[in-house]
Amino acid sequence: MANLTADPQSPLAALVLTSALTLAVASLLAALFLRSTSSKRHSVSVDESTRASESTRASAAQAELAAPAGPQLERKQVATLAGNGAVLARSGDVGTAQVVGAGSLPASLATAAATPAVVAATAAAAPASTSAINLDGPVLTGSRELWLLRTLAVRQLVEAQVRPALSSLALDREFPDMVMCRIWRYLDDRPKLVASGCADGLGRVFDVGAGKMLVSVRHDFSSRQALSAVLLSRRGPQLLTTTWDGKWHNWEEWPHKPSRPEEFARGEKGVGHENTITGLAMSRDGNTLACACTIGCTLVYRAECPTTEVEVSSPEEVEALREVLKIGDYSELYLTESIKLGGVLLEQNYALLKEGSCEGVQTRRDLAKLDLPAKLCFRFVGCLSRGHKRAWRKLDHDAAVHCLSLIAEGSGEFLYTGSRDRTVRKWDLADGHLVHTYTGHTSMVRCLTVNASFLASGSDDRSIKVWRKDRPALVRDLRGHSDFVRAVALCRTFQNRLASAGDDCKVFLWDAGTGERLREYAHASVVSALVLHESLLLSAADDKKLRVWRTETATCEQQLRHPGAVTALSLL
Repeated sequence: MANLTADPQSPLAALVLTSALTLAVASLLAALFLRSTSSKRHSVSVDESTRASESTRASAAQAELAAPAGPQLERKQVATLAGNGAVLARSGDVGTAQVVGAGSLPASLATAAATPAVVAATAAAAPASTSAINLDGPVLTGSRELWLLRTLAVRQLVEAQVRPALSSLALDREFPDMVMCRIWRYLDDRPKLVASGCADGLGRVFDVGAGKMLVSVRHDFSSRQALSAVLLSRRGPQLLTTTWDGKWHNWEEWPHKPSRPEEFARGEKGVGHENTITGLAMSRDGNTLACACTIGCTLVYRAECPTTEVEVSSPEEVEALREVLKIGDYSELYLTESIKLGGVLLEQNYALLKEGSCEGVQTRRDLAKLDLPAKLCFRFVGCLSRGHKRAWRKLDHDAAVHCLSLIAEGSGEFLYTGSRDRTVRKWDLADGHLVHTYTGHTSMVRCLTVNASFLASGSDDRSIKVWRKDRPALVRDLRGHSDFVRAVALCRTFQNRLASAGDDCKVFLWDAGTGERLREYAHASVVSALVLHESLLLSAADDKKLRVWRTETATCEQQLRHPGAVTALSLL
Protein backbone atom coordinates (compact mmCIF):
# COMPACT_ATOMS: atom_id res chain seq x y z
CA MET A 1 0.00 0.00 0.00
CA ALA A 2 1.36 3.41 -0.93
CA ASN A 3 2.50 5.68 1.86
CA LEU A 4 0.94 9.05 1.16
CA THR A 5 2.66 10.78 4.05
CA ALA A 6 6.00 10.39 2.32
CA ASP A 7 4.78 11.76 -1.01
CA PRO A 8 5.11 15.58 -1.30
CA GLN A 9 2.75 15.54 -4.31
CA SER A 10 -0.07 13.95 -2.35
CA PRO A 11 -2.88 16.41 -1.58
CA LEU A 12 -3.73 14.45 1.54
CA ALA A 13 -0.27 14.30 3.08
CA ALA A 14 -1.01 12.78 6.51
CA LEU A 15 -4.55 14.15 6.73
CA VAL A 16 -6.28 10.87 5.88
CA LEU A 17 -8.13 9.52 8.91
CA THR A 18 -8.99 5.85 9.19
CA SER A 19 -12.59 4.90 8.55
CA ALA A 20 -12.61 3.19 11.93
CA LEU A 21 -11.84 6.45 13.74
CA THR A 22 -14.38 8.34 11.65
CA LEU A 23 -17.13 5.84 12.32
CA ALA A 24 -16.21 5.82 16.00
CA VAL A 25 -16.65 9.60 16.14
CA ALA A 26 -20.00 9.39 14.39
CA SER A 27 -21.14 6.50 16.57
CA LEU A 28 -20.11 8.30 19.75
CA LEU A 29 -21.92 11.46 18.72
CA ALA A 30 -25.02 9.48 17.80
CA ALA A 31 -24.89 7.62 21.12
CA LEU A 32 -24.62 10.87 23.05
CA PHE A 33 -27.60 12.27 21.18
CA LEU A 34 -29.62 9.12 21.75
CA ARG A 35 -28.91 9.16 25.48
CA SER A 36 -29.84 12.82 25.78
CA THR A 37 -33.09 12.29 23.85
CA SER A 38 -34.17 8.89 25.20
CA SER A 39 -36.88 10.42 27.37
CA LYS A 40 -38.00 12.97 24.77
CA ARG A 41 -37.57 11.33 21.42
CA HIS A 42 -40.03 13.57 19.66
CA SER A 43 -38.82 16.84 21.14
CA VAL A 44 -35.48 17.08 19.33
CA SER A 45 -34.87 20.46 17.71
CA VAL A 46 -32.05 21.79 15.54
CA ASP A 47 -30.27 25.00 16.37
CA GLU A 48 -31.23 27.28 13.50
CA SER A 49 -27.98 29.21 13.28
CA THR A 50 -25.89 26.02 13.25
CA ARG A 51 -28.13 24.41 10.65
CA ALA A 52 -27.96 27.53 8.52
CA SER A 53 -24.18 27.48 8.76
CA GLU A 54 -24.10 23.83 7.69
CA SER A 55 -26.50 24.54 4.85
CA THR A 56 -24.35 27.43 3.66
CA ARG A 57 -21.21 25.30 3.84
CA ALA A 58 -22.84 22.43 1.97
CA SER A 59 -24.27 24.75 -0.68
CA ALA A 60 -20.87 26.34 -1.22
CA ALA A 61 -19.29 22.92 -1.57
CA GLN A 62 -21.95 21.83 -4.04
CA ALA A 63 -21.34 24.98 -6.05
CA GLU A 64 -17.64 24.16 -6.11
CA LEU A 65 -18.40 20.61 -7.19
CA ALA A 66 -20.57 21.88 -10.03
CA ALA A 67 -18.08 24.51 -11.17
CA PRO A 68 -16.37 23.98 -14.53
CA ALA A 69 -12.90 22.58 -14.25
CA GLY A 70 -10.12 25.13 -14.54
CA PRO A 71 -6.42 24.39 -15.04
CA GLN A 72 -6.10 20.80 -13.88
CA LEU A 73 -3.90 19.20 -11.30
CA GLU A 74 -2.38 15.93 -12.38
CA ARG A 75 -5.15 13.34 -12.70
CA LYS A 76 -2.82 10.74 -11.25
CA GLN A 77 -2.43 12.90 -8.15
CA VAL A 78 -6.20 13.22 -7.69
CA ALA A 79 -6.71 9.53 -8.38
CA THR A 80 -4.23 8.71 -5.62
CA LEU A 81 -6.22 10.98 -3.32
CA ALA A 82 -9.56 9.45 -4.25
CA GLY A 83 -8.36 5.87 -4.00
CA ASN A 84 -6.76 6.09 -0.58
CA GLY A 85 -9.28 7.66 1.72
CA ALA A 86 -11.44 10.55 2.82
CA VAL A 87 -10.38 13.80 4.41
CA LEU A 88 -11.90 13.67 7.87
CA ALA A 89 -9.09 14.60 10.26
CA ARG A 90 -8.28 17.69 12.26
CA SER A 91 -4.64 18.68 12.01
CA GLY A 92 -4.17 18.20 15.76
CA ASP A 93 -5.39 14.61 15.51
CA VAL A 94 -3.07 13.46 12.75
CA GLY A 95 -0.98 11.55 15.26
CA THR A 96 -3.82 9.03 15.59
CA ALA A 97 -4.49 8.79 11.86
CA GLN A 98 -3.20 6.15 9.48
CA VAL A 99 -3.26 5.94 5.70
CA VAL A 100 -5.95 3.47 4.65
CA GLY A 101 -6.69 1.79 1.35
CA ALA A 102 -10.03 2.18 -0.34
CA GLY A 103 -10.90 -1.35 0.71
CA SER A 104 -10.91 -0.24 4.36
CA LEU A 105 -13.48 2.49 3.78
CA PRO A 106 -17.25 2.12 3.69
CA ALA A 107 -18.14 1.33 0.08
CA SER A 108 -20.31 4.43 -0.31
CA LEU A 109 -17.54 6.69 0.97
CA ALA A 110 -14.86 5.17 -1.24
CA THR A 111 -17.16 5.36 -4.26
CA ALA A 112 -18.03 8.99 -3.54
CA ALA A 113 -14.38 9.93 -3.15
CA ALA A 114 -13.57 8.40 -6.53
CA THR A 115 -16.33 10.11 -8.51
CA PRO A 116 -15.54 12.52 -11.38
CA ALA A 117 -17.15 15.26 -9.29
CA VAL A 118 -14.29 15.09 -6.78
CA VAL A 119 -11.74 15.22 -9.57
CA ALA A 120 -13.50 18.21 -11.09
CA ALA A 121 -13.79 19.92 -7.70
CA THR A 122 -10.12 19.50 -6.97
CA ALA A 123 -9.23 20.80 -10.40
CA ALA A 124 -11.59 23.75 -10.01
CA ALA A 125 -9.92 24.60 -6.72
CA ALA A 126 -6.58 25.06 -8.46
CA PRO A 127 -5.39 28.64 -9.05
CA ALA A 128 -7.15 30.27 -11.98
CA SER A 129 -3.85 31.25 -13.58
CA THR A 130 -0.47 29.57 -13.53
CA SER A 131 1.06 33.03 -13.19
CA ALA A 132 -0.04 33.00 -9.53
CA ILE A 133 2.11 29.95 -8.83
CA ASN A 134 5.75 30.10 -7.86
CA LEU A 135 7.09 27.81 -10.56
CA ASP A 136 10.30 27.17 -8.60
CA GLY A 137 8.63 24.20 -6.97
CA PRO A 138 5.96 21.53 -7.59
CA VAL A 139 2.22 22.15 -7.39
CA LEU A 140 1.16 22.05 -3.75
CA THR A 141 -2.37 21.38 -2.60
CA GLY A 142 -3.99 23.81 -0.17
CA SER A 143 -6.75 24.00 2.41
CA ARG A 144 -9.51 24.75 -0.10
CA GLU A 145 -9.23 21.36 -1.77
CA LEU A 146 -9.18 19.63 1.58
CA TRP A 147 -12.33 21.37 2.76
CA LEU A 148 -14.18 20.43 -0.43
CA LEU A 149 -13.37 16.80 0.22
CA ARG A 150 -14.23 17.13 3.93
CA THR A 151 -17.66 18.45 3.01
CA LEU A 152 -18.29 15.58 0.63
CA ALA A 153 -16.90 12.96 3.01
CA VAL A 154 -18.95 14.10 6.02
CA ARG A 155 -22.14 14.20 3.97
CA GLN A 156 -21.50 10.74 2.55
CA LEU A 157 -20.67 9.40 6.01
CA VAL A 158 -23.91 10.66 7.52
CA GLU A 159 -26.04 9.53 4.58
CA ALA A 160 -24.45 6.09 4.38
CA GLN A 161 -23.91 5.28 8.06
CA VAL A 162 -25.87 7.49 10.45
CA ARG A 163 -29.20 8.03 8.67
CA PRO A 164 -29.84 4.31 7.98
CA ALA A 165 -28.89 3.41 11.55
CA LEU A 166 -31.43 5.90 12.93
CA SER A 167 -34.22 5.20 10.45
CA SER A 168 -35.87 2.68 12.78
CA LEU A 169 -36.01 5.15 15.68
CA ALA A 170 -38.81 7.64 16.21
CA LEU A 171 -36.58 10.71 16.03
CA ASP A 172 -36.95 14.04 14.31
CA ARG A 173 -36.06 13.66 10.64
CA GLU A 174 -33.53 16.43 11.03
CA PHE A 175 -31.61 14.47 13.65
CA PRO A 176 -28.86 13.34 11.22
CA ASP A 177 -28.28 16.99 10.35
CA MET A 178 -27.50 17.59 14.02
CA VAL A 179 -24.95 14.78 13.89
CA MET A 180 -23.43 16.33 10.77
CA CYS A 181 -23.13 19.70 12.53
CA ARG A 182 -21.43 18.10 15.51
CA ILE A 183 -18.93 16.37 13.24
CA TRP A 184 -18.25 19.68 11.53
CA ARG A 185 -17.58 21.40 14.83
CA TYR A 186 -15.13 18.66 15.75
CA LEU A 187 -13.30 18.85 12.43
CA ASP A 188 -13.21 22.63 12.12
CA ASP A 189 -9.66 23.52 13.14
CA ARG A 190 -9.20 26.49 10.83
CA PRO A 191 -7.14 29.18 12.59
CA LYS A 192 -9.13 32.15 13.82
CA LEU A 193 -6.77 34.13 16.05
CA VAL A 194 -3.06 34.91 16.00
CA ALA A 195 -1.13 36.43 18.90
CA SER A 196 2.13 38.31 18.50
CA GLY A 197 4.82 39.43 20.90
CA CYS A 198 6.57 42.70 20.18
CA ALA A 199 9.73 44.55 21.15
CA ASP A 200 7.57 47.27 22.73
CA GLY A 201 6.52 44.84 25.51
CA LEU A 202 2.94 44.38 24.30
CA GLY A 203 1.12 41.22 23.29
CA ARG A 204 -1.48 41.64 20.55
CA VAL A 205 -4.28 39.39 19.30
CA PHE A 206 -5.48 39.64 15.69
CA ASP A 207 -8.43 38.21 13.78
CA VAL A 208 -6.72 36.08 11.11
CA GLY A 209 -9.50 36.39 8.54
CA ALA A 210 -10.06 40.13 8.86
CA GLY A 211 -6.45 41.08 9.61
CA LYS A 212 -7.77 43.30 12.40
CA MET A 213 -6.26 43.74 15.85
CA LEU A 214 -8.75 42.76 18.56
CA VAL A 215 -6.84 43.59 21.73
CA SER A 216 -3.40 44.43 23.13
CA VAL A 217 -2.06 43.81 26.63
CA ARG A 218 1.11 45.01 28.36
CA HIS A 219 3.21 42.37 30.07
CA ASP A 220 4.76 44.71 32.64
CA PHE A 221 3.74 48.33 33.17
CA SER A 222 7.08 49.10 34.81
CA SER A 223 9.18 47.78 31.92
CA ARG A 224 9.30 47.95 28.12
CA GLN A 225 11.26 44.72 27.78
CA ALA A 226 10.55 42.83 24.54
CA LEU A 227 8.30 39.78 24.83
CA SER A 228 10.22 36.54 24.37
CA ALA A 229 7.25 34.17 23.91
CA VAL A 230 3.46 34.21 23.61
CA LEU A 231 0.87 31.44 23.77
CA LEU A 232 -2.85 31.52 22.99
CA SER A 233 -4.90 29.07 25.05
CA ARG A 234 -8.46 27.99 24.22
CA ARG A 235 -9.54 28.64 27.79
CA GLY A 236 -11.28 31.99 27.58
CA PRO A 237 -9.23 32.46 25.39
CA GLN A 238 -6.18 33.19 27.53
CA LEU A 239 -3.02 34.91 26.37
CA LEU A 240 0.28 34.00 28.05
CA THR A 241 3.21 36.38 27.69
CA THR A 242 6.81 36.11 28.93
CA THR A 243 10.01 38.07 29.44
CA TRP A 244 12.12 36.92 32.41
CA ASP A 245 8.89 35.86 34.11
CA GLY A 246 5.45 34.83 32.85
CA LYS A 247 1.92 36.19 33.04
CA TRP A 248 -1.41 35.00 31.76
CA HIS A 249 -4.16 37.38 30.76
CA ASN A 250 -7.89 36.67 31.04
CA TRP A 251 -10.85 38.77 30.02
CA GLU A 252 -13.99 39.68 31.90
CA GLU A 253 -15.54 40.21 28.48
CA TRP A 254 -13.62 39.04 25.43
CA PRO A 255 -11.91 40.95 23.92
CA HIS A 256 -12.81 44.27 25.57
CA LYS A 257 -12.26 43.95 29.33
CA PRO A 258 -8.96 42.33 30.31
CA SER A 259 -8.66 41.17 33.92
CA ARG A 260 -5.62 41.76 36.08
CA PRO A 261 -2.87 39.40 34.81
CA GLU A 262 -1.69 36.53 37.01
CA GLU A 263 1.94 35.53 37.37
CA PHE A 264 3.97 32.35 37.04
CA ALA A 265 7.73 31.62 37.13
CA ARG A 266 8.34 34.68 39.32
CA GLY A 267 9.76 33.57 42.67
CA GLU A 268 11.11 30.24 41.39
CA LYS A 269 14.49 29.29 42.80
CA GLY A 270 17.19 30.51 40.42
CA VAL A 271 14.78 32.48 38.23
CA GLY A 272 15.73 36.15 38.23
CA HIS A 273 15.94 39.09 35.88
CA GLU A 274 18.91 37.53 34.11
CA ASN A 275 16.60 34.72 32.94
CA THR A 276 14.55 34.70 29.74
CA ILE A 277 11.59 32.37 29.18
CA THR A 278 12.26 31.41 25.57
CA GLY A 279 9.26 29.18 24.86
CA LEU A 280 5.84 28.07 26.10
CA ALA A 281 3.80 24.92 25.51
CA MET A 282 0.52 23.64 26.95
CA SER A 283 -0.95 20.15 27.19
CA ARG A 284 -4.15 19.08 25.44
CA ASP A 285 -6.29 19.45 28.55
CA GLY A 286 -4.76 22.83 29.41
CA ASN A 287 -3.66 21.63 32.85
CA THR A 288 0.09 21.43 32.21
CA LEU A 289 2.28 24.36 31.16
CA ALA A 290 5.97 24.08 30.17
CA CYS A 291 8.40 27.04 30.10
CA ALA A 292 11.87 26.88 28.54
CA CYS A 293 14.37 28.99 30.50
CA THR A 294 17.86 30.30 29.79
CA ILE A 295 18.91 29.30 33.32
CA GLY A 296 19.33 25.79 31.89
CA CYS A 297 16.04 24.05 32.58
CA THR A 298 12.40 23.69 31.57
CA LEU A 299 9.88 24.45 34.30
CA VAL A 300 6.65 22.44 34.18
CA TYR A 301 3.57 23.78 35.99
CA ARG A 302 0.24 22.11 36.76
CA ALA A 303 -3.27 23.44 37.23
CA GLU A 304 -6.32 21.66 38.66
CA CYS A 305 -4.11 19.30 40.65
CA PRO A 306 -6.01 16.35 42.14
CA THR A 307 -6.33 15.81 45.89
CA THR A 308 -4.91 12.53 47.20
CA GLU A 309 -6.48 11.00 50.31
CA VAL A 310 -4.58 8.53 52.49
CA GLU A 311 -5.31 6.82 55.79
CA VAL A 312 -2.64 6.47 58.47
CA SER A 313 -3.28 3.97 61.22
CA SER A 314 -0.06 3.70 63.20
CA PRO A 315 2.14 6.07 65.23
CA GLU A 316 5.12 4.91 63.13
CA GLU A 317 3.53 6.27 59.96
CA VAL A 318 2.79 9.58 61.67
CA GLU A 319 6.38 9.83 62.85
CA ALA A 320 7.70 9.05 59.35
CA LEU A 321 5.46 11.80 57.96
CA ARG A 322 6.69 14.31 60.54
CA GLU A 323 10.29 13.64 59.49
CA VAL A 324 9.72 14.71 55.87
CA LEU A 325 7.39 17.67 56.47
CA LYS A 326 8.56 21.27 56.39
CA ILE A 327 6.82 24.62 56.88
CA GLY A 328 6.87 26.67 53.67
CA ASP A 329 6.84 30.39 52.91
CA TYR A 330 3.05 30.49 53.18
CA SER A 331 2.82 28.48 56.45
CA GLU A 332 1.93 25.34 54.51
CA LEU A 333 3.28 21.95 55.52
CA TYR A 334 4.83 20.21 52.48
CA LEU A 335 6.86 17.08 51.80
CA THR A 336 10.60 17.54 51.30
CA GLU A 337 10.87 14.07 49.75
CA SER A 338 8.59 11.34 48.47
CA ILE A 339 7.03 8.98 51.01
CA LYS A 340 4.66 6.02 50.99
CA LEU A 341 1.74 6.23 53.43
CA GLY A 342 -1.20 3.86 53.69
CA GLY A 343 -0.02 2.12 50.53
CA VAL A 344 -0.06 5.39 48.53
CA LEU A 345 3.08 7.03 47.15
CA LEU A 346 3.10 10.78 47.82
CA GLU A 347 5.52 12.86 45.76
CA GLN A 348 7.90 15.52 46.95
CA ASN A 349 6.32 19.00 47.29
CA TYR A 350 2.86 17.67 48.08
CA ALA A 351 1.22 19.80 50.78
CA LEU A 352 -0.74 18.49 53.75
CA LEU A 353 -4.16 20.13 53.51
CA LYS A 354 -5.84 21.48 56.61
CA GLU A 355 -9.01 19.48 56.16
CA GLY A 356 -10.37 16.11 57.19
CA SER A 357 -8.54 14.88 60.28
CA CYS A 358 -5.99 17.70 59.95
CA GLU A 359 -8.29 20.65 60.65
CA GLY A 360 -6.43 22.85 63.09
CA VAL A 361 -3.01 21.29 62.40
CA GLN A 362 -0.50 24.16 62.16
CA THR A 363 2.87 22.52 62.91
CA ARG A 364 4.49 19.11 62.68
CA ARG A 365 4.10 18.75 66.45
CA ASP A 366 0.32 18.92 66.09
CA LEU A 367 0.35 15.64 64.14
CA ALA A 368 1.06 13.75 67.37
CA LYS A 369 -2.41 14.75 68.58
CA LEU A 370 -4.23 13.00 65.71
CA ASP A 371 -6.78 10.33 66.57
CA LEU A 372 -5.83 7.17 64.68
CA PRO A 373 -6.78 5.97 62.19
CA ALA A 374 -6.77 9.40 60.53
CA LYS A 375 -7.60 10.49 56.98
CA LEU A 376 -5.09 12.94 55.52
CA CYS A 377 -5.42 14.92 52.29
CA PHE A 378 -2.51 16.02 50.11
CA ARG A 379 -2.21 18.13 46.97
CA PHE A 380 0.74 19.50 45.01
CA VAL A 381 1.78 22.71 46.75
CA GLY A 382 2.41 24.70 43.54
CA CYS A 383 -0.94 24.13 41.81
CA LEU A 384 -1.51 27.13 39.50
CA SER A 385 -5.23 27.28 40.18
CA ARG A 386 -5.23 26.48 43.93
CA GLY A 387 -1.67 26.81 45.19
CA HIS A 388 1.36 29.07 45.28
CA LYS A 389 2.55 28.65 41.66
CA ARG A 390 5.59 26.48 42.15
CA ALA A 391 7.06 24.33 39.36
CA TRP A 392 5.91 20.72 39.45
CA ARG A 393 8.87 19.40 37.44
CA LYS A 394 12.28 20.81 36.55
CA LEU A 395 13.77 19.25 33.41
CA ASP A 396 17.49 20.01 33.23
CA HIS A 397 19.88 20.66 30.36
CA ASP A 398 23.58 21.46 30.66
CA ALA A 399 23.06 25.01 29.35
CA ALA A 400 20.34 27.51 28.42
CA VAL A 401 17.16 26.03 26.91
CA HIS A 402 16.20 28.02 23.80
CA CYS A 403 13.11 26.21 22.51
CA LEU A 404 10.51 23.56 23.22
CA SER A 405 7.54 21.82 21.63
CA LEU A 406 4.83 19.59 23.09
CA ILE A 407 2.90 16.92 21.20
CA ALA A 408 0.60 13.97 21.90
CA GLU A 409 1.91 10.54 20.91
CA GLY A 410 -0.60 7.78 21.41
CA SER A 411 -2.12 8.10 24.88
CA GLY A 412 0.80 10.13 26.25
CA GLU A 413 2.26 13.58 25.75
CA PHE A 414 5.93 14.32 25.20
CA LEU A 415 8.01 17.47 25.48
CA TYR A 416 10.97 18.20 23.18
CA THR A 417 13.54 20.77 24.29
CA GLY A 418 16.54 22.28 22.49
CA SER A 419 19.52 23.81 24.25
CA ARG A 420 22.77 25.72 24.03
CA ASP A 421 24.41 22.41 25.02
CA ARG A 422 23.85 21.34 21.35
CA THR A 423 21.32 18.63 22.18
CA VAL A 424 17.60 18.03 21.77
CA ARG A 425 15.94 16.04 24.53
CA LYS A 426 12.61 14.22 24.65
CA TRP A 427 10.76 14.02 27.98
CA ASP A 428 7.67 12.12 29.10
CA LEU A 429 5.35 14.79 30.42
CA ALA A 430 3.54 12.39 32.75
CA ASP A 431 6.50 11.67 35.03
CA GLY A 432 9.27 13.92 33.67
CA HIS A 433 11.71 11.15 32.77
CA LEU A 434 14.17 11.58 29.90
CA VAL A 435 13.22 9.40 26.91
CA HIS A 436 15.82 10.29 24.24
CA THR A 437 18.77 12.64 23.69
CA TYR A 438 19.42 13.74 20.10
CA THR A 439 23.03 14.72 19.35
CA GLY A 440 24.63 15.85 16.10
CA HIS A 441 24.54 19.65 15.99
CA THR A 442 27.93 21.33 16.27
CA SER A 443 26.54 24.54 17.77
CA MET A 444 23.62 25.59 19.96
CA VAL A 445 20.09 24.42 19.09
CA ARG A 446 18.09 27.60 18.67
CA CYS A 447 14.71 26.27 17.46
CA LEU A 448 12.76 23.04 17.01
CA THR A 449 9.38 21.82 15.80
CA VAL A 450 7.51 18.52 15.83
CA ASN A 451 4.48 16.87 14.21
CA ALA A 452 3.17 13.32 13.99
CA SER A 453 5.91 12.24 11.56
CA PHE A 454 9.04 14.26 12.21
CA LEU A 455 11.13 16.20 14.69
CA ALA A 456 13.17 19.05 13.17
CA SER A 457 15.77 21.27 14.85
CA GLY A 458 17.61 24.39 13.67
CA SER A 459 21.00 25.45 14.93
CA ASP A 460 23.70 28.08 14.83
CA ASP A 461 25.69 25.56 12.77
CA ARG A 462 23.41 26.71 9.88
CA SER A 463 21.80 23.29 9.48
CA ILE A 464 18.29 21.93 9.91
CA LYS A 465 18.23 18.34 11.08
CA VAL A 466 15.18 16.11 10.64
CA TRP A 467 14.99 13.28 13.19
CA ARG A 468 12.96 10.19 13.92
CA LYS A 469 10.76 10.58 16.97
CA ASP A 470 10.77 6.98 18.21
CA ARG A 471 14.56 6.89 18.49
CA PRO A 472 17.41 9.45 18.22
CA ALA A 473 18.20 8.74 14.57
CA LEU A 474 18.90 11.38 11.91
CA VAL A 475 16.61 11.25 8.87
CA ARG A 476 17.95 14.20 6.89
CA ASP A 477 20.38 17.10 7.16
CA LEU A 478 19.10 20.17 5.30
CA ARG A 479 21.56 22.83 4.21
CA GLY A 480 20.53 26.09 2.56
CA HIS A 481 20.94 28.92 5.04
CA SER A 482 24.17 30.92 5.09
CA ASP A 483 23.68 32.14 8.66
CA PHE A 484 22.21 30.94 11.97
CA VAL A 485 18.85 29.15 11.72
CA ARG A 486 16.49 31.12 13.92
CA ALA A 487 13.05 29.48 13.43
CA VAL A 488 11.55 26.25 12.09
CA ALA A 489 7.93 25.09 11.75
CA LEU A 490 6.39 21.78 10.67
CA CYS A 491 2.81 21.54 9.41
CA ARG A 492 0.61 19.15 11.38
CA THR A 493 -1.67 18.54 8.38
CA PHE A 494 0.73 18.28 5.44
CA GLN A 495 3.29 16.33 7.43
CA ASN A 496 6.21 16.78 5.04
CA ARG A 497 6.05 20.58 4.91
CA LEU A 498 8.82 22.25 6.90
CA ALA A 499 9.49 26.00 6.97
CA SER A 500 12.75 27.55 8.16
CA ALA A 501 14.08 31.07 8.72
CA GLY A 502 17.65 32.23 9.22
CA ASP A 503 19.67 35.29 10.07
CA ASP A 504 20.43 35.47 6.34
CA CYS A 505 16.88 36.96 5.95
CA LYS A 506 15.71 33.91 3.99
CA VAL A 507 12.60 31.82 4.63
CA PHE A 508 12.37 28.43 2.88
CA LEU A 509 9.73 25.72 2.56
CA TRP A 510 11.19 22.20 2.48
CA ASP A 511 9.96 18.68 1.94
CA ALA A 512 11.13 17.05 5.17
CA GLY A 513 10.86 13.58 3.65
CA THR A 514 12.97 14.13 0.54
CA GLY A 515 15.00 17.20 1.48
CA GLU A 516 13.77 19.12 -1.57
CA ARG A 517 13.52 22.90 -1.22
CA LEU A 518 10.04 23.83 -2.48
CA ARG A 519 9.57 27.58 -2.01
CA GLU A 520 11.26 30.77 -0.87
CA TYR A 521 9.39 33.62 0.83
CA ALA A 522 10.93 37.04 0.26
CA HIS A 523 12.01 39.00 3.35
CA ALA A 524 14.35 41.94 3.73
CA SER A 525 14.99 41.47 7.46
CA VAL A 526 15.57 38.70 9.98
CA VAL A 527 12.55 36.50 10.76
CA SER A 528 12.44 35.40 14.40
CA ALA A 529 9.30 33.19 14.46
CA LEU A 530 7.26 31.03 12.07
CA VAL A 531 3.90 29.25 12.23
CA LEU A 532 2.82 26.83 9.48
CA HIS A 533 -0.80 25.68 9.22
CA GLU A 534 -2.01 24.13 5.96
CA SER A 535 -2.24 27.03 3.47
CA LEU A 536 -1.09 29.65 5.97
CA LEU A 537 2.51 30.54 6.76
CA LEU A 538 2.97 33.32 9.30
CA SER A 539 6.32 35.06 9.76
CA ALA A 540 7.39 37.51 12.48
CA ALA A 541 10.14 39.86 11.32
CA ASP A 542 12.46 42.51 12.69
CA ASP A 543 11.04 45.02 10.17
CA LYS A 544 7.98 45.42 12.46
CA LYS A 545 5.65 43.31 10.31
CA LEU A 546 3.74 40.09 10.83
CA ARG A 547 3.18 38.60 7.38
CA VAL A 548 0.55 36.06 6.35
CA TRP A 549 1.60 34.04 3.30
CA ARG A 550 -0.18 31.65 1.00
CA THR A 551 2.01 28.59 1.49
CA GLU A 552 1.43 27.07 -1.94
CA THR A 553 2.10 30.18 -4.05
CA ALA A 554 4.54 32.09 -1.78
CA THR A 555 2.38 35.20 -2.11
CA CYS A 556 1.97 37.59 0.83
CA GLU A 557 -1.74 38.07 1.61
CA GLN A 558 -1.52 40.32 4.69
CA GLN A 559 1.02 42.52 6.46
CA LEU A 560 0.14 43.42 10.05
CA ARG A 561 2.22 46.37 11.22
CA HIS A 562 3.67 46.70 14.73
CA PRO A 563 5.49 49.58 16.45
CA GLY A 564 8.56 47.40 16.99
CA ALA A 565 10.18 44.14 15.89
CA VAL A 566 7.79 41.17 16.06
CA THR A 567 9.41 38.62 18.36
CA ALA A 568 6.94 35.76 18.88
CA LEU A 569 3.81 34.13 17.40
CA SER A 570 1.00 31.82 18.49
CA LEU A 571 -1.95 30.61 16.40
CA LEU A 572 -5.36 29.50 17.65
